[in-house]
Amino acid sequence: MTPEQLASLRIARVLVANGLSIESTVSNPAIPDSHKVFVRDTLEREQVRTLRPVLTISANRRNSAWLDEIDRQGWYYWPTLRDYLLGKGWNGDAVGSVDDETDRILRQLANPRSEAFDIRGLVLGYVQSGKTANFTALIAKAVDVGYRLIVVLSGTDNGLRRQTQIRLNRELVGYADNRPGSVPLPPAGRQWHQFTNEEPGGDFDSGRANYASLQQPGPPVLIVMKKNGSRLRRLHTWLEAAPPAVRESLPMLVIDDEADQASVDTRGDRVTAPPSADDAIEDPSIINGLIRQLLLRFARSAYVAYTATPFANILIPHDNRHHPDFGGDLYPKDFFIALPKREGYFGTEEFYGRLDLSTGEERAGMEVVKIVPDEDLIALDQGAYPAGLASALLDFILAGAARRQRGQDGEPATMLVHTSSRIDDQSLLAGQVAENLRELRDAWRYDRAGVEPRLRERWDTEFLPRTSAMDPARAVAFDEVAPHVGPFLEALRNNVREVNSQAGDILDYAAEPRLKVVAVGGNRLSRGLTLEGLLVSYFVRRSPMYDTLLQMGRWFGYRGGYADLTRIHTTEGLKTWFHDLATVEHQLREDLAVYERLDVKPEQLGMKILAHPAMLVTSRIKQRHAGSIRVRQTYAGTLAQTFKFPFDRPDELAAQADENLALARGFLAQAGTPDWSDAKGPVWTGDSSAGGNGVRGDLVLDFLRRFQVDLRLNPMSPELLAAYVERQMEQGELVRWTVAIRGRDQADPRLGSGSVNWGLTGGIIHTVARTRLSQGDSNSIGVLTSPGDEKIGLADEQVARVAAERQLAENPAARHVRPPQEGLLLLYPISRHSAPAAGSRTRRPLYDNPDDPNARDLIGLAVSFPHTENAATIFGQGAFDYVTGTLDWRAVE
Repeated sequence: MTPEQLASLRIARVLVANGLSIESTVSNPAIPDSHKVFVRDTLEREQVRTLRPVLTISANRRNSAWLDEIDRQGWYYWPTLRDYLLGKGWNGDAVGSVDDETDRILRQLANPRSEAFDIRGLVLGYVQSGKTANFTALIAKAVDVGYRLIVVLSGTDNGLRRQTQIRLNRELVGYADNRPGSVPLPPAGRQWHQFTNEEPGGDFDSGRANYASLQQPGPPVLIVMKKNGSRLRRLHTWLEAAPPAVRESLPMLVIDDEADQASVDTRGDRVTAPPSADDAIEDPSIINGLIRQLLLRFARSAYVAYTATPFANILIPHDNRHHPDFGGDLYPKDFFIALPKREGYFGTEEFYGRLDLSTGEERAGMEVVKIVPDEDLIALDQGAYPAGLASALLDFILAGAARRQRGQDGEPATMLVHTSSRIDDQSLLAGQVAENLRELRDAWRYDRAGVEPRLRERWDTEFLPRTSAMDPARAVAFDEVAPHVGPFLEALRNNVREVNSQAGDILDYAAEPRLKVVAVGGNRLSRGLTLEGLLVSYFVRRSPMYDTLLQMGRWFGYRGGYADLTRIHTTEGLKTWFHDLATVEHQLREDLAVYERLDVKPEQLGMKILAHPAMLVTSRIKQRHAGSIRVRQTYAGTLAQTFKFPFDRPDELAAQADENLALARGFLAQAGTPDWSDAKGPVWTGDSSAGGNGVRGDLVLDFLRRFQVDLRLNPMSPELLAAYVERQMEQGELVRWTVAIRGRDQADPRLGSGSVNWGLTGGIIHTVARTRLSQGDSNSIGVLTSPGDEKIGLADEQVARVAAERQLAENPAARHVRPPQEGLLLLYPISRHSAPAAGSRTRRPLYDNPDDPNARDLIGLAVSFPHTENAATIFGQGAFDYVTGTLDWRAVE
């Protein structure tokens, strides 16, 4: 889409939103003839709305109909914002989604004309997913229905507060000069009273406030504050002198942005019953207490917390209600709302992949994550300039030039460098980056032959294949990008900015909408602050907490038109952690979907957060009231398989493989005589109707107990499998087993010798190839089994039933037709020479060097358990551990 086409489309969307037909819109003289076909096709596609579910856990589901009685004909602020968004380039689907989502939230608030109310809720989004756009729309609608005082608590530093103030001024308040890029100034009688402004020192000050603005009826009042004790105390002091009638009648809406930061109590006592006069109760932490007291000052108040990392908020005590001076805590007692992931959003799962806990399979991420070598970390520790950062800077130049080639030069382009929280380290590195950038610019100006081959080679190997796979229409040769390298380098001149509390550099994209910049910083780039047009990130700073690490991922968000150009340079360890966090996020939302379906109330919501062996859910003081559980496992009707091996610890893997080989040889020697008629390997048949008695359950039980896996990596624990088998055997189930070795039907010369010796006679076992994922968890092979493997050992009529159920779209898994007395154990001989097909970008070899002394052929294990009505539940080492709040988690189905 060219800039000219986009401009025509923006006009057309506004016209359609205001009631014109597509035909009338396309015929409008404002749409050039050369763009009419494009505009018509785009508008027709956008007529198909994609409705994504907004998960809602509500205490007042039956009391939300008040909004249906409101006449929207008199609304001003939301219709104005809606037109602004359409004119800005949002498509109808995106605007419609925000409209639907904010209606759902608004319904959970009280009618502002109610006599008294105290609403507290939480809105869960994704990092950099448009939460500000959502609460801006919510504010617009809230004011349209009658809320008068809007307080936005925005972060803990001036930069984020100011960014939010500018955004709200541009999209809600307007400017007296009606400057381009903002909503028009409202007409007289609807213009906002503002007690804060866009200046660096524009936080709340009583000198900018007046009580007359609070009198009803009247225009709305906007206060945008950072979460700072002295500023909040100033607001309290000013409100104390306000007329009592104002506090009793004025409907107030508080938006707490980044609500898991500073707002959560980290000090006060948990008070579960009204205290006596003699009880000594420790006050809550300062910000938490001041927010709670603000809500107490008004008889009509609604508090809506927004966050993408709700872990600390979930762990707020449900029952902390009776503090005499502060009232109830900020637990979202009235509603939880989880916003859907919109089309075009790229988050943890998209970039890093995740594990599917229900199937044990890996979901691969994008191929844009580049591993920072250990040598870079050593260089950073020594104050030297790391080679990997120089490569990342080349990526930024290429990505910026490519955006310019695509007609996107009018958009900002940013590179993030985040390696340390220490300002001295940031200052040193910023100087080094600036020097590297100057050298590259001078080389392109005066010695192009010295730098162009490096850029060409990197484009051809790192960018062109990825773009060809993701967005083939944009895949161009380097010669088409090269003319844009110089202008992009010139736009970057002197634009390495150190963003921290000392340097004073700021990123004001409103003032510099075409900004091209390398931002070097730490904590101020870690949360809330949006880096517009973020193309390349060099990020090696570790954090052992879920919420902190996720918030430092500034590269998450919408990447319209340049997702293929995004690059993330990070360590192998951080890549794995983000992959694990994608799994945590996914399961949290899956649980919310179950609770919504069962109409569970927030007060009944005992949520669980998947624990991690190396990370904390949030800081220890925020989870000081939290508990933990180990969820019992049942394996009925499931497939358990090993798909993770400790490739990053080759000596441990070698020892594990040697033990498993000796174990397998001994086990198979006791299993009896196999049937070699299956070309892929021997089978010990467990189906008595097929003439076999199978392998005894006690032999399988002993094998599972002794089989070695790395419990730090694998969600599958052989110890738990064995415990389940033992419990089922006590009931007469799983007493006989089909055991099969699943090799290749013939040797593959690419797999070394192509066979293994497991001590069996009567045939040859040919090895199979299994390769590692190149994205996501590099210790994972993704999935072990092959289609059809679970049908081994079934009788013909059982196989026919599996096929029939598949035709009926019912559950076709063979384990659902296998009798509960029989189990299936599969062994896979995996060649250490396994390698992906030439040119694969999603897979990597099993071993980088299969001839290394530590390299081994591996044994993969899969166990298919039949469905049963008598499934035991067990727990022990390797079961999933969870962190829970003060309300015990309970299993629901």
